[in-house]
Amino acid sequence: MKPLIVLIILSLSGVCVAADAYRWVDEKGVTNYGEKPPASRPATPVNTSPGAVIESSGQFEKRAPAEGPRSVAEAQATTAPEARGMDFSVFTRLQRGMTEGELLQRAGKPDHVSLDSFEIQKTYYYYPTPGNPYTTAVTLRSGRIFELERIKKF
Repeated sequence: MKPLIVLIILSLSGVCVAADAYRWVDEKGVTNYGEKPPASRPATPVNTSPGAVIESSGQFEKRAPAEGPRSVAEAQATTAPEARGMDFSVFTRLQRGMTEGELLQRAGKPDHVSLDSFEIQKTYYYYPTPGNPYTTAVTLRSGRIFELERIKKF
């Protein structure tokens, strides 16, 4: 009996995904959307399936249409911010248990932030600079420093 109920629920959930959507303009000039278009108005079908990747980090921001094409090197040079790094004197003053606010106050904005959605965990990366060849990774759990790591890669 349980497999039959699961099968019915799964088959009904597919109906919602496959529903059509239509767009039309009413007599007041307001654009409306719905599953059934009105008989008195012309309606156009709306594509509801996602067709592109949505980036929310701001890394792939739209450029103004008046700019024109750019070369790949030019695009990379404008989108890649310079690494700020972390001085050793700042690193030595950090310790486990410090809050995220204290970290940001002492070390400043990180070069990269990585979020782990399975745990409440965030990792701040401070990339190497010509004067400081170390990558510093600070892992935060529940808003407090959990792990400090400083790596020198050649």
